Amino acid sequence: MNMLKGLNRAMAYIESSLTGDVDLEEAARLACVSADGFARFFSYMTGMTVKEYIRCRRLTLAAMDLGETEARVIDIALKYGYDSVDAFSRAFARQHGLTPTAYRKGDGWLKTCFPASFQIKIIGADEMDMRMTELPELKIYGISRAFEGRGYRSREELRNKMWSELEEDVPGKISQAQWNQPGSQAMDGVWYGLWQKGRYLIAREKSWVKAPDMLEIQTIPAGTYAAFRTKPGGLAWEEIPRAFEEIFQAWFPASDYRQKGDLVIEVYHLWTDKEQRKKKRYYEVWVPVERKEQI
Repeated sequence: MNMLKGLNRAMAYIESSLTGDVDLEEAARLACVSADGFARFFSYMTGMTVKEYIRCRRLTLAAMDLGETEARVIDIALKYGYDSVDAFSRAFARQHGLTPTAYRKGDGWLKTCFPASFQIKIIGADEMDMRMTELPELKIYGISRAFEGRGYRSREELRNKMWSELEEDVPGKISQAQWNQPGSQAMDGVWYGLWQKGRYLIAREKSWVKAPDMLEIQTIPAGTYAAFRTKPGGLAWEEIPRAFEEIFQAWFPASDYRQKGDLVIEVYHLWTDKEQRKKKRYYEVWVPVERKEQI
């Protein structure tokens, strides 16, 4: 436990020093290990070097400054340790896939690196595509089940049963079709999973369902959302819980935002054909947010 406390003191020191000089000797001292030992342990546990992590966190915070302030690019570059706009732009583009100027003009995705902490397992230090976005109001049609008070051991159990062809097969009822039907595209496209008020809803937009009058109608409210996107090809039962953990245990505590209400939206990008689905599927999690200082 003392080792964990020391490691987390070191991570808190690194996080507080991202706009200045990070002294890795001091971080190692706080962790009660040698500098080489701290570097080796961090790399082993997170899959990246300490310097890579620091660069990733600085460029994550720089992107937030670009999106949320009117500070000049050169001032943001200097704040996070870059001597010139060119050096900053190259590093920014390597991480995020677009230049600082392009990001400021558009609505691109960011490669967000969450702050790391050491627990029984590592929380954070993973990259996930993230953006702040303004969503318009959206009506979706689907089927819901109550989670609270219904004996499910976890939210994952309820989610998995509703999506399973062998159990409730809610997607098949909504689109009146089945996965893996040769030549069919009935299950292609965007699906939604909504957690709100103790219920889980699987739904689609009206144009994708066969009998909308037979389904529940849910309105996704317009507003500011933090949107997170997983890498392609993963399994929902692995990727969605992992995303929830990173968002609520790592991103929210370190951000300037809090969740607004209890709504959380899972967005599934899926294909009817099994082989396409295995290669292309990916997932998003949308959370309505508000700034903490507004509380």
